Amino acid sequence: MPEKKKKLKYKFPAEFLWGTATSSHQIEGGNENNWTEWEKGGHIADGSLSGRACNSWELYKEDIRLVKELHNNTYRFSLEWSRIEPEQGHFDHDALRRYRDLAHECRRNGIEPIVTLYHWTQPLWFARQGGWLNKQSPLWFRQYVTRVAKELGRDVTLWCTINEPLIYSYNSYFKGKWPPQARSFWQFKKVLRNLAKAHELAYFSLHDGSSDCRVGIAKNNQFFESYLNQWFNKMVVKLVSRFWNHSFLGKVRDTLDFIGLNYYFHNVVYASMRGYVVMNENKHISDMGWEIFPRGIYETLMELKRYNLPVYILENGLADARDDRRADFIREHLRYVHQAIREGVDVRGYCHWSLLDNFEWADGFEPKFGLYSVNFKTFERTPRASASVYADIAQNNGF
Repeated sequence: MPEKKKKLKYKFPAEFLWGTATSSHQIEGGNENNWTEWEKGGHIADGSLSGRACNSWELYKEDIRLVKELHNNTYRFSLEWSRIEPEQGHFDHDALRRYRDLAHECRRNGIEPIVTLYHWTQPLWFARQGGWLNKQSPLWFRQYVTRVAKELGRDVTLWCTINEPLIYSYNSYFKGKWPPQARSFWQFKKVLRNLAKAHELAYFSLHDGSSDCRVGIAKNNQFFESYLNQWFNKMVVKLVSRFWNHSFLGKVRDTLDFIGLNYYFHNVVYASMRGYVVMNENKHISDMGWEIFPRGIYETLMELKRYNLPVYILENGLADARDDRRADFIREHLRYVHQAIREGVDVRGYCHWSLLDNFEWADGFEPKFGLYSVNFKTFERTPRASASVYADIAQNNGF
């Protein structure tokens, strides 16, 4: 007798994209950029250097095999600008060929590549000229994007120009946590302006190269709630949410074909005349202490409905070394994604962060975000139990 089809409670649209996400500096290894320079100063929490990371520069075909093993039909990865343009105006043909091979390998396996052009790392020549503080920086970015589009445009339709512009600018230029460790409100604002301009220039360059491409950004939106049921607290929450979630989108909304949502954070805000603090009391947290709050993905998606644009969830995941929360995390978040779709949000895909354990920026190799664990000496990839859960969901287009 033929095998009965599994009855699904949460069935997703027919063309829905299921995938995972990575970024170049976190998995490739062997980079020379502003982050590798900064790591040498002892800034990484576990004392590590990114080094060879997951060795994905050499093992990219193995990574695509894992994506296929998960029954995924999309893969989000980023390009390492410092590899492609190691010196200003000089483009490395071998690096471009490797990325073209990566995109082509995706296509050959029935996987839609989603390519991020800037995921926080910079060529040294760019950083030494002031990085995103330099008024020429959007023009330099456009030159890089134009060359990349020429090389990869045949295999890439979905482009993400910039990953999390506010998170990057805030931690690098206001909080002083990431390179170049500035602590200036004015530099923070200037960088945001230049990133918005860089996105706009990249948008037109990509469309000049291909009329079929779709261009967006990856925006980390958070769900904010008021700690107190009183007008002042609610007003502050509205202002905070407007700044973090919508100020950048408002600047670039006319040059977006889609919005990429990265969802990680829920913040319960207590406000006073002296400022505001986050008062989260939910003890259900990841290994990094981040609250696990699935309903927040529904709330952030419903807020994005105002833009009347397709949405791709480009990051959603947690650090979970024991893998005892990840399967439920995936199912619960997807349940709320399904609810948002039912209520009219045009969600077209979901990428779990991450395919692999990797170098988690200033936290080093300690946080374990991967559906596959990685032995950072042998680079062996091993599936966690949650990988089979996600593979089953992707294969059945629901659960």
